[in-house]
Parts: sequence; C-alpha cells; structure tokens
Amino acid sequence: MNPVSTNTELTTLLSALASIGGPLQWALLASAVFLGLVSFMPSLKKIRERALCVVVGLLATGEVALIWFHWRLYAITAVVSPVTGETTGHVAVSMWVESEKLFVWALILGLMALFAKRHRSELLPGVCFSLALITIGAVLWGQPFTEPLPQFLGQYRGYLAASGSGDINAAMGAYQGMESSRAYYYNTWYMWVHPPLLFISYGAFVMSFVSTIFMWIRRHSSYEETAYRWARLGYLPLTFGMLLGFPWAILAWQGESWWWSGKVNMSIMMWLLYTAYLHGRLYLRRKGMWRVVAILAMLSFLVLVLTYMTTYIVPGAHSYA
Repeated sequence: MNPVSTNTELTTLLSALASIGGPLQWALLASAVFLGLVSFMPSLKKIRERALCVVVGLLATGEVALIWFHWRLYAITAVVSPVTGETTGHVAVSMWVESEKLFVWALILGLMALFAKRHRSELLPGVCFSLALITIGAVLWGQPFTEPLPQFLGQYRGYLAASGSGDINAAMGAYQGMESSRAYYYNTWYMWVHPPLLFISYGAFVMSFVSTIFMWIRRHSSYEETAYRWARLGYLPLTFGMLLGFPWAILAWQGESWWWSGKVNMSIMMWLLYTAYLHGRLYLRRKGMWRVVAILAMLSFLVLVLTYMTTYIVPGAHSYA
C-alpha cells in the first residue's frame, strides 16, 4: 500500500460522491421543506402525496449512491502491517454510522409512510411532517454526501499519514488503532445487524407516536389500535437489537465501564417505557386508562429522541461526544 496514492484515491472518491450527491442533497432538502409545508393542508392532499413520493424516491436514490460509495471505500481502505507489509484486511464501513444514521432513519420512515398512504391515509399529514423533519436533519446535520464519515476518514487518514512518516513507532501505533477499529467495530457482524434493527424500530415508533397524537386529539379507538400495532412492530427489533448488542459490548469494550454510558442507560430506559406502554394496554378498558397509555406512548417516544441525541452530547463508550 502506498499511503500517498491511497490518500489520492480517497480524495477522488469523495469528490465523485460530492458531485453526484451534492445536487441530490439540495433537491432532497428543498423537497423535504416543501413536504413539511403542505403536510397539514387538506386542500393539497394530492400534492402532498406526490411530494412524499418525491422525497422517498430521492432518499432511495441517495442510498444507492451511498452504497456505491461504501463499496468503493472498502476497496480502497486496506489496513497493512508496517512490520510485515501484509494486508490484514479492508475496512467494511456500514451505511448507518456517523453522518448517515438520520438518512437511513428517514428512508425507513419514508417507506413506512408509503404503506400508510395505502392503508391509513388519515395518518399521512403527521407522518409526512415527521419525515420532513428527519430528512431536513439528515441533510443539514448529517451531510452524508458532502461531509461523509468524518470520524472514520479522520482516523484512516491519520493512519495513512503515520504509515508514510517513516517513524515505525508512530506507524505501529496507528496501525494497531486502525486494525482494532476494523476487527472489533466496522467489520463485525454486529455493525451489520444491530443498527438496522434499531432504525426499523425507530421508524415504527414514529408511526406509533403520530397515531397516538391523533388518538389524543380525536379520541377514537382506531388510532389507539394503530399506535399499538406500530409500537408492537417496533418493539421486537428494538428488543432483538439490544440483546444482540450486549455480547458485542462485552467483547469490544472489555475493561471499560460501558454499562455507565449515557446511550446505553437511555436505551434501557426507552425499552422499559415501551414495555410499560405495551403492558398498560392490558388494562385499557379501565376508566381513564387510555390517558395513561397515551402518556406512556408519548413519553417513550420522547426518550427515544433523547436516546438518539445522547450519542452526540453525552460522553461515553457509545458516543461521538
């Protein structure tokens, strides 16, 4: 591996992604803003549905571009021992880390919104508005096409710089750090299973939250039933995703007090609240219980949002802060 030529290949790849995704990013932002503006206008129902299709189509197109980017990135990002010169592997960065998290969440929610368009169209205004907000956040905060994977690329370029410095100690230290990240984080089966399960659950919980809001406003049992079905759908991948995460955490963060991480504790709190919400429905026929269930559902979603934000604002093993 030649560090200089590899760095040049990375720069070329990033430029190609920006040239493809830059205009797409702006088109997605404009369409998401428009979708948000027309979400609650009954007279623009047809336009809203078309805007939804446009946003989901752009999200899907963007995801295809990101898959291509990650495939090319894998071919470029080899990890080579500075002692033996042997390639120990390539880094397989998944499509749902760092700046691309919100993008995947938005795409999953968009597909669920298309389902709602066919089966529960009365939920569409709230779902479209939620999708617009998450998509705007994905573009402005994540910038997946123009500022992709800042943590990974910063680490890998640091590894390349150390490898080409001629300092064997610096090169060895950077190699060990990069190889550890490759073997215990990026290339683990966990990173290809755990996050997608969580984002599927997050999408379903948005649908449940919107249904709960409609139930609170209109006091109709059909919305409560819809909220329950979406929450039940989200609860299963959330539970499996968390269960799969614990064995990996024990292995990857050995020696660290990862169980005190803000993200881990918030995730457990979110799971407990959704568990309480689903169990509360057993007593739904009791007087006033629907209010308790609705409050639990909304509180659970609030904690979900805080759990996501904790990754960026609270330091810990499971954090970018």
